Amino acid sequence: MEAKNREVKSNFEDMPVAIAGIALGFMSISTALLEFNITWVRHLAVLFSILCIGFLLIKLILHPNKVVNEIKHPMAGSIYPTIFMTLMLVAVYLVEINPKVASGLWLGATVLHFLTFIMFAVYMIKDFKMENMIPSWFIPTVGIGLAAVTSKPMNMPVISKALFYYSLIAFIVLFPIMIYRLLSMEKLTGPKVPTLMIMVAPANICLAAYFAIADKPNAMFVSILAAVSYVSLLYGYTILPKLIKLPYSPGLAPLTFPLGISVVASQRYAKYLGKVGSPLESTVRAFLYVQVIIAILVIGYIVIKTIEFLYKKFNTNKSKNVNSM
Repeated sequence: MEAKNREVKSNFEDMPVAIAGIALGFMSISTALLEFNITWVRHLAVLFSILCIGFLLIKLILHPNKVVNEIKHPMAGSIYPTIFMTLMLVAVYLVEINPKVASGLWLGATVLHFLTFIMFAVYMIKDFKMENMIPSWFIPTVGIGLAAVTSKPMNMPVISKALFYYSLIAFIVLFPIMIYRLLSMEKLTGPKVPTLMIMVAPANICLAAYFAIADKPNAMFVSILAAVSYVSLLYGYTILPKLIKLPYSPGLAPLTFPLGISVVASQRYAKYLGKVGSPLESTVRAFLYVQVIIAILVIGYIVIKTIEFLYKKFNTNKSKNVNSM
């Protein structure tokens, strides 16, 4: 019995926080698919997200020191806020069921995201090295902008606008520094390589968030932000074939959310172009279908492989018993 308990505790101790990032990607594309009247995927995404976050909550309860040590790590620590970003999207799902619970969850997730960012920032500043900077640092910094993206049903305009401007400033400050680090310093290697895909996300988060908080979007600002979003997305597409060929691990999580949020941003951009009567609308909508197909294929593949990974993780004892017969 004790051996079994140790086995269970061990399973949770090394539970990768990256599964929350995969849940985030699944939630983002399932939310985008609502525009095509495809609702059933979101139910699956919510179940998958609750499962992943539940596993990580158990990890926190059983191994709090392990979690704290991971938050101190330049890579693992930057991934932890994906838990709360996922909960923001789950909160939107809950709006139709219980608006008060949804608002509470959204606000709580936003606060916890910010607190996790503060913890992470303190540890990184204490021993700052520019070579430790990797694209996943956009998660604790710009990632909180997802609260603004999901803010409309929560009816908290002041908080939403503050979060948007905060994430926009973080993006403007950090993006050129990150590009400099990636171009002028040592190349990313090993598990850091997939984080390059996260370069797609910041501009798209800001674009989607701006449409959520702006009553009358500024045409020039939208054009600049959209241009940066599409350039970063095209960069992501150029590195995607190489990244998707890497052996599966939860470390492929960075390939999911950036593709999902780019679809959401493009959907909102297309609607905006339609409202202002821009001839670009048809082009953007045509390209949007390409974005959706790529996002579904990549995110679907990684989610399925993650389910297999989790199944095998909790069935090692069964496999050993069968093999010993």
